[in-house]
Amino acid sequence: MWCPKCKAEYRDGITICADCGCPLVKDLPVEIDSTPAEDKAKILSQIDSHENLQALSDGTKAYVEMETKYEDMKSTAYSFILVGAAGIILMLFMFVGIIPLQFAAYMKSIMGIVMGILFLIFLVIGIRSYMQLGSLKSQVKKEAEERESAKTWFFENFQANTIDESLGLIPEEQLQQKYFKRSGFMKQKLSQQFPSYTDAFLDYLTEQFYEELFPQD
Repeated sequence: MWCPKCKAEYRDGITICADCGCPLVKDLPVEIDSTPAEDKAKILSQIDSHENLQALSDGTKAYVEMETKYEDMKSTAYSFILVGAAGIILMLFMFVGIIPLQFAAYMKSIMGIVMGILFLIFLVIGIRSYMQLGSLKSQVKKEAEERESAKTWFFENFQANTIDESLGLIPEEQLQQKYFKRSGFMKQKLSQQFPSYTDAFLDYLTEQFYEELFPQD
């Protein structure tokens, strides 16, 4: 038997808690976590690892560098062109008899049509991807120029200590709070100076500059 108030355990036959005077119960009720949302938020605010903060920001960061897009597109183009061209050549060798096939004539025809279409699709995708490389290459150059322009302006006007002074940050403040205040300030200044930059690109620049200004975090 258990006391529902003080959680004291009694032997069978006793019905009243000697300390609380409460009627005993056979089983204690299952306790539900009643921690207020504010308390849980405070617990989360104790995160003091920049690695965890990086994970929080990366969850919403959608920007992908143009150089990465270019390399992915180039890899796709070369791979599909190679597979498509090699497949078509292989099919031609089979049908002219250079590579013998032990199939009936109708099976050769069906296989030739299906495989030919498949390899042709591969080849078309590869060629189209290759044709986009020129455009992506120019975007890579433009992105590099915009990034360098933003970096030059920002570091000429702001340093780690000036940002913290502008925000009135104190050493005792939690790292997570510092991170969001600093990054918000930095993004706002970049947005004001470069209004044509997309929101995703501004997030990317903010993260890059933050890592240089506050490496100790």
